[in-house]
Amino acid sequence: MPKYVRATEDTPDPDTPSTLPTRIPGVMSLACLVFLRRRLYLLPLITAVWIIMAFFISYGISIKSGSVQPNDFPYISYTAIEAPERCVFGQLINIGAVLLGMNVWVRYLFVKEIFLKKKVQDVIKWQRVNIAGIILGFLSALGISMVANFQTVVQRGPHYVGAGLAFGLGLAYCWLQTRLSWKLRSEKYGNHFVAVAQLVNSIALTVFLLLFAVTKIIYKVQEARDLKKGITDTKFTTVPEVYLVSTISEWLVATSVLTFALTFMWDFRALVMETPRVNVNFELIENGETRSVTNGTQKNSKDDTNMNTINSSVL
Repeated sequence: MPKYVRATEDTPDPDTPSTLPTRIPGVMSLACLVFLRRRLYLLPLITAVWIIMAFFISYGISIKSGSVQPNDFPYISYTAIEAPERCVFGQLINIGAVLLGMNVWVRYLFVKEIFLKKKVQDVIKWQRVNIAGIILGFLSALGISMVANFQTVVQRGPHYVGAGLAFGLGLAYCWLQTRLSWKLRSEKYGNHFVAVAQLVNSIALTVFLLLFAVTKIIYKVQEARDLKKGITDTKFTTVPEVYLVSTISEWLVATSVLTFALTFMWDFRALVMETPRVNVNFELIENGETRSVTNGTQKNSKDDTNMNTINSSVL
């Protein structure tokens, strides 16, 4: 049985027993599916399956519509150049990017709670690392959405910026989370096999990304040369092996990012989502009047005579 702690964004309560499940702020229960409230370990799995499904759905539609030849294994972006596949791809990947962002947020809160409640050595330093991680993760998720919505053929600039955010910062995020996992392990709060899996995954992701970058450059240079000669099918005639290695490595990069997210499942077993909480100051809305909020009406005020707390549950 794993040890559970209670996590919120509030100041840690020393009187809170350490056997309570970790709780995530209520906004997450609005964003997540209802049944994930006590099953947050399924969030990484749903995220990975959803995004992989998006890849292959758009690939299948592009083949059926004739945008991609059956004997071609294209770059992921080239499965969504034309309508309708680009519309489907963009919508599905947007949802996938939100799911990835949720994984990043939950992971951040999990690590933060351990650092603050368990008085980890150099806690300020490591919490800054944790903050850097959530920034990298959110930017990477944004990049994934940009890649899906700015098609490479007609909007190369934004597309490549998105690819840099998704893959480059995604790689940095994976390495940073790997380091945090080893830190947790050294504090006796992490799983050794998860830390090892993240390390292996990060190494593989690095190799795949370098392989993709090198082969992509080689292919694009050769394609430019062939165009000057009037050759338009470089990927099938001039450098088919390089092209295939390049496309496969890109798919492996994307897959590696998703398999890294799957390593969060172990830690997410200890989490329970909190129901949404709304603090209403009725003094500000009585008779349609509007008044400034003073310090005495804020959340942590001792005088809460004019404040009513509404707890709503989506269950």
